[in-house]
Amino acid sequence: MMEPIKFKFPDVIYLLAVMWFVHAVQWLMPGSLHQFGILPRTFSGLLQIPLAPFIHSSWFHLIANSFPLLGLGVLVQLKERALFWELCAIIAVLAGFSTWLIGGTSYHIGASGLVLGLWAFVLADACFRRSIRAIVIAVVTLIFYGGLIFAVFDLRPSISWSGHVSGIVAGILVAWLNAKGQAISRSK
Repeated sequence: MMEPIKFKFPDVIYLLAVMWFVHAVQWLMPGSLHQFGILPRTFSGLLQIPLAPFIHSSWFHLIANSFPLLGLGVLVQLKERALFWELCAIIAVLAGFSTWLIGGTSYHIGASGLVLGLWAFVLADACFRRSIRAIVIAVVTLIFYGGLIFAVFDLRPSISWSGHVSGIVAGILVAWLNAKGQAISRSK
């Protein structure tokens, strides 16, 4: 007898659920959670790097990050399911630290650094690995999310340009290190 097929939600759904829960709590309570974002070059800002991707300024901000995060999260998981959580953690920390170093003197919040980091990872991974699977996933990423590159050129004062650039640099760096590590392990 055949075993029933078990459906598993993509892991990115759980990450998004936490982000939406945090924003709902923020929306229901007086005040905001913005003070838990990254405040560059302060000790407290350094400690809050892991919190910043979960805090959004508005429902629109959260929605604008949720759709690309969902799609990119699924595409990353097509490569390897375990890679998603590791990749999100590393990109969030690297992009957050870079934002902490170069960002302006206001709080930096939101998941856009993570989104752009995942985007850059998928594209850079295809360049470094040159596997058919990586290239196909990168082409799909460009078709659906090619416009994300314009986030780098959004210089409005309320937008964390440094967070966007930091996410892209973090994604490329992680893809390079990941490909280099794979090449080393294959040569042994």
